[in-house]
Amino acid sequence: MTLSDLASIGSLISGVAVLISLVYLGLQMRQSARHSQALIQQGRASRTMEILTRWAEFDWSDGMDACVSGSPDVSPRDLRRFISLMRAYFVNYEDSFIQHSEGLLEGAAFANVEAALRTTMTGPGHRAAWQVVRGAFDRAFQDYMDGVIGDTEGVQFASVMERWKEVTRGASSTP
Repeated sequence: MTLSDLASIGSLISGVAVLISLVYLGLQMRQSARHSQALIQQGRASRTMEILTRWAEFDWSDGMDACVSGSPDVSPRDLRRFISLMRAYFVNYEDSFIQHSEGLLEGAAFANVEAALRTTMTGPGHRAAWQVVRGAFDRAFQDYMDGVIGDTEGVQFASVMERWKEVTRGASSTP
């Protein structure tokens, strides 16, 4: 075997090693992307749970219920509290919107976000809150939210108690 033959074999081995390294790098990048998406989903879920927990622990009053129903007769204090809660809610959705726009939140995760947003934005108080704070958000998110509101029918929210009775009456009459 000549020196030239050995150089050719070394070159072949080197090429195979580079190919193996590239395949490995590709697998690592794919795994890293999946890991990043999992962390994004986990962060979104944690943030949403934090907001929902705060809503559940919130000291609700008749004035806050009036804000939710979109009544114009609310106190400045209740309105400030409601707008603060809604702003946190909108910031959460804006983050999910941005992640979706960047290709980081797809499929069922974003469908879940949109379903919750569409349900919420049927409430008159929620729609009014959006109009109040709309200017604090990026134009792309404003357009997105305006589209969601335009595509959903605005309905008067039934009180939680009314909805509870409706659902539980139906459940008790089924076998």
